[in-house]
Amino acid sequence: MSPLGEILFVIVRIIAAGFAFTATAKHPYDFYVVTRWIVFLTCGWGAFLSYRRPWPSPLAIYIVVGILFNPLFQLHFSRGTWHNLDILAGVALLGSLLFQKSPPRTER
Repeated sequence: MSPLGEILFVIVRIIAAGFAFTATAKHPYDFYVVTRWIVFLTCGWGAFLSYRRPWPSPLAIYIVVGILFNPLFQLHFSRGTWHNLDILAGVALLGSLLFQKSPPRTER
């Protein structure tokens, strides 16, 4: 990935984490829909980028968070459960910043 792409992906993950953390407060329903889309698309992008990355790879984290925040086939949880999931998703997205520098890709 180009340096500009890496910087953009860092910014997108920080924004998605911010939305996830902010979703722990009370907002209109539309805010949660937008949050689902932002987190879902960010995780999809992250999964795509980390598919061929050798271990350690955040691929599993992106897949799990992406499934939980999927706006098309929604999972319904209680407000308290979503509160915890929002915090975990924000921490996971910020934690994925530790995997920023990708080693050279390996061919499969």
